[in-house]
Amino acid sequence: MEKRFEKVEYMNVYGTDSQKVIVEGEILLPEMKPDALKVLQTDSEVLITNVEILNDRVIVQGEIEFKVIYLSSDPQRKVVSVSSSAEFSKTFDILGVRPTMAYEVKDDLIYTFCSLLSPRKLSAKAIAEITVLIKAPATVEYLADIEEDSIKYLKEKISISNPRTMTEEISKREILEIPQGKPSIREILRCFARLSDRNIKFDRKKMTFDLKVDLKTLYSPDIGQNPIEMVEHEVLIQHYSELPDSPDDVEPVVKFYIKSFRVLPKTDEIGELRRIEYDITIEAEITFHAVKTIEPIVDAYSTAYEIKDSKKLLSIEQFVGKARHMHLLKDTITLPIEPEQVFSVSGRIEVDVIKPEKNKVNVKGVAVIFLIYLSKDQQDIIKNTTSQIPFDLKLDLEGVEETDRTFANIEIENISFSIISTSEIELRIHLAIEVWIKRALSKEILSDLELVEEIKKEEERLASVYIYTVQKGDTLWKVAKKYRTTVEKIIDFNQIEKEEIVPGQKLLIVK
Repeated sequence: MEKRFEKVEYMNVYGTDSQKVIVEGEILLPEMKPDALKVLQTDSEVLITNVEILNDRVIVQGEIEFKVIYLSSDPQRKVVSVSSSAEFSKTFDILGVRPTMAYEVKDDLIYTFCSLLSPRKLSAKAIAEITVLIKAPATVEYLADIEEDSIKYLKEKISISNPRTMTEEISKREILEIPQGKPSIREILRCFARLSDRNIKFDRKKMTFDLKVDLKTLYSPDIGQNPIEMVEHEVLIQHYSELPDSPDDVEPVVKFYIKSFRVLPKTDEIGELRRIEYDITIEAEITFHAVKTIEPIVDAYSTAYEIKDSKKLLSIEQFVGKARHMHLLKDTITLPIEPEQVFSVSGRIEVDVIKPEKNKVNVKGVAVIFLIYLSKDQQDIIKNTTSQIPFDLKLDLEGVEETDRTFANIEIENISFSIISTSEIELRIHLAIEVWIKRALSKEILSDLELVEEIKKEEERLASVYIYTVQKGDTLWKVAKKYRTTVEKIIDFNQIEKEEIVPGQKLLIVK
């Protein structure tokens, strides 16, 4: 008997787990900040600071940074911002992981809220979901071919996508002017950065990125009638990247993250704070899913010999596909007090469900919209409201199965509004949704096979012709193996046109 072996390198997935992290704490206002009268807006950001892989355990440490805008109680009714962070640590028990293995950690902010406890103290709470994936490169040798007349074997095509990921940092620093007619800056309260446009060109070993970042900066003015102002800017970024290790025939999957974002007020020629310096760093995660197809032997038997086979478990994660979708949410909200002027409309996404279905991905969540406005109530002139707009989307993606793993990145690309009556505002939220699908596959394959001994005539069944009733889960291969015959003989004697059998079907088995 002649045997041929082959080797394959792949990324072995050892385990994944998701857990929710709840962070609660108190924010004490710094001495230089005025007393708080009312919380106007709360936002949070999850930062992973350290990941430690131990034997059978993964410890993820991080912090949640709270960013709060509040109305102060001083006579000028100044609007002020304050930031604070709370640390967390979460342990994931994943059997089989070792310190040398690689990991992926994904964080999703689910909920955040801040309320006033006293003029100098705020209560803050946030809930985030942390997902950990552990994997490591592995090599397996498998049985690819056997030359022996009595051996019948079954092969299966398996596609293995070995992801090769590289990161590219794209930085941009730009100083932009406050438009004429707007007052100068006393304090920057909050700045929102959205990657609103991306154009990627891939040409062999080179990538070109054309990006546009939309910026909305909320600030407290130095002087002026309004206690709060907002300016909008856009920053265009062009970046070139050489990719010497990229495969020639594989298009990359690129994910963008705003890794860091700093905003500083700057003086103009006459010393007034009428400029804003934006320092932006975007991380591009570039992944090439080079797909290799192997055909290992997954089962075998002999019509003349007892055999002994050895099997190995192949555990891989296959890349199924990706999709990008734009969606417009619309909603009309009613304000309790008639607005004089709307200062700020911002928001965040809270995802409830990312569920794969047959050829679709179901995404559910809410867009949490914060609105700060000037009311006509002179006793309570600065007002705020929070609105939750649900969305339930089904994205078409060919090849998706219900058991696949899904990843989604949902961003608010733009928010616009129209005042449609004295107290009603129509909101338009443009969502940019990116979905990636991966599939976990575990398959036993033959690593070796040996002939043990020849089957003796007296050990064979006395009959050489049988009538077999097909059971649920049967295949022609399973029936042929059971009776040590061949699939071809069963097809020939039963005049089967298609290699399909159904429960209850009678088969004539001739050995």
